[in-house]
Amino acid sequence: MRLENSISVLKYLIASILVGVILGIGGAFAAQGFRSGIVIISEYAEKVFAQDPNVFFYVITLSVALLLVHYSRVLINGQAFQSVSDSIYLAHKPDNETDLKVGFMSTLAAFFSASGGASIGQYGPLVHFGTTLGAWLKRTVPFNFTPDLYIGAGVAASISSGFGAPLAGLIFAHEAILRHYSHKSILAIATASGISYAVSTGIWGDTNIINVSTDQFNLLLILVISFLAGPIFGLIAILYMKSLLLFAKLANSPKLTVIYKYCIGVLSLSIIGHFMPEVMGLGTETVSGVLNSNYTLIFLIIILLGKILATSISLNFGFFGGVFSPAILVGAAAGAVVSTLLTTIGIFEGFQQALVISGIAAIAGAVIGAPICMVIIVLELTNSYAYALASLVGLAISVGYVQVRFGSSYFDVQLLNRGVDISDGRTGLFMNETDILRFADKDFSTIKENATIDDATLLMSKINQSELLVENEAGEFIGKITSLSLFNKKGKLSSSNVIDKDCVFIDHDASLQNAMEVASNFVGEIIPIIDTDRKKAIAVITEGAIFQAYLSKQNQTVEMEKR
Repeated sequence: MRLENSISVLKYLIASILVGVILGIGGAFAAQGFRSGIVIISEYAEKVFAQDPNVFFYVITLSVALLLVHYSRVLINGQAFQSVSDSIYLAHKPDNETDLKVGFMSTLAAFFSASGGASIGQYGPLVHFGTTLGAWLKRTVPFNFTPDLYIGAGVAASISSGFGAPLAGLIFAHEAILRHYSHKSILAIATASGISYAVSTGIWGDTNIINVSTDQFNLLLILVISFLAGPIFGLIAILYMKSLLLFAKLANSPKLTVIYKYCIGVLSLSIIGHFMPEVMGLGTETVSGVLNSNYTLIFLIIILLGKILATSISLNFGFFGGVFSPAILVGAAAGAVVSTLLTTIGIFEGFQQALVISGIAAIAGAVIGAPICMVIIVLELTNSYAYALASLVGLAISVGYVQVRFGSSYFDVQLLNRGVDISDGRTGLFMNETDILRFADKDFSTIKENATIDDATLLMSKINQSELLVENEAGEFIGKITSLSLFNKKGKLSSSNVIDKDCVFIDHDASLQNAMEVASNFVGEIIPIIDTDRKKAIAVITEGAIFQAYLSKQNQTVEMEKR
């Protein structure tokens, strides 16, 4: 027995490491290929035009990119591209199946968008590509692991390579995607993150997007300023997220055709790019410029607002990508604005980089809902506990402010707008997505309202039921009768005051969760399921059937998590 257990443990360890190695290598090549490809195409486009980006330059590059993005949509039959919110959703669904083609085409669409100069993020697409790689591997290898392992490992590899931060990759997978620490998955996730970092640095070298000075600064003063600036950072994070949601609403207006939407996107971004090229694309060079104090106060404010505007247009008027990278630039500009203002009024000078880093962590951490991960990113990219501590205070205040005033991260709000509440857990999600008609009985009896009580009593006796659904002459559901309500009554049902017209019923499109809520207030034998559009009864269900369905799905979830 002990030998069998040892062999089982050894198989688990080997399989976990193998999964981590495969996804680590795949994630590294995907992340670096994504980034390098964008740089190569962007530089080539600038050489072709042999001039600085202007309106004409952006009209051409953005139009080509948009055509490729549109064709990507056509190839997946018009389905929505998948993002980080979908990765979170997949990690919590009991069945965890994803469309691999949609996942790959989503990453390709983001690549086209960024290459064309649209203001989008690279990390969101990479996160979901890591999820897609994990889903592909789960279908390919014979290991019966929980989906958490594959999804977490794929995500960790993407973040590790993308940021050059292996610890952050490990934390991000748990904090932002899985939303719990999976002890059974930790080996594969840690291996994937470490391998991805090793492969990236070994082949492509340092990919650090944040380079700061090693000069000492007054940590206590920075902590105080970060504390006071925290609500400002939180307010800007909310402004950024609300802008994204507002433009999404505008873009989805029924009056706006696809052609008009595309034209608005290309022309408005071309104008923005002509006057503010710093806010276009991934924004990596602009972040470096902000860190090195290359901009005036007015221009920093323009960058902050311009990046929010350009990203909101890009992500909702035809293009596709993430919100993480733009949040980094918005945060950097916000931190620099605070620093420049304080320097202008003579409070302090020379600490801009510390406040820029604090702004990045505070705003990006609040937007993506991963505060611990952001602190780890700062620590790994700066190699400084001082910078990490400086970012921690402003980040904590900002996240707290956003939770109170906005409610959650941007990804969670996206899911809530789709009717998905991650806080419900796997069982809750499953219940909300399970159609109650799957468990209903479509073989049931009805009686017309002009029938007699004797007719109803005879029918109940014949089918051995104590309740009947009542219809009018048009076949519309009007209520329910019980054997008790018919006791000592004579005449027609319609004239005997025996029809319960306010009886409990379930809508035809209700979920198992909805049915549970209805059943909690129900007393009786059967609950009618009504097509509310046609006002017709289409099925019935018992309390027992509802609770049996709940227990079945709960057991299914438990068994999956035991793996």
